[in-house]
Amino acid sequence: MHEDPSSIERLPQHEEEEEAAVYPVVARLMGGEDPMSSMARAHIEISHLARVFRQLLDDLPEGGPTPDDLVDLRRVLYGLHAILRLHFAQEEEAYAWLSSGEEFVSVS
Repeated sequence: MHEDPSSIERLPQHEEEEEAAVYPVVARLMGGEDPMSSMARAHIEISHLARVFRQLLDDLPEGGPTPDDLVDLRRVLYGLHAILRLHFAQEEEAYAWLSSGEEFVSVS
């Protein structure tokens, strides 16, 4: 298959960069045991689904996808979409708190 970087293929790299640069700062500001663990776990699942999608694309027959291939591709994309929506909402909530200047209060 043609190697053209797509958004899906760039996701894992973006997630790794975010975990290395942003998460430590946010975690330190929020305090607690591991305030970024749920978002870091989402990164693992996003990376996994991106790899699965890439493998499905690489395995497509020369003549194009079969109906079963389309089902598999859609399943992975729907899963990725759902996880990304949740993940972006989590990030927006955490980063909105940072920009608000309010003191973080843990509910755990």
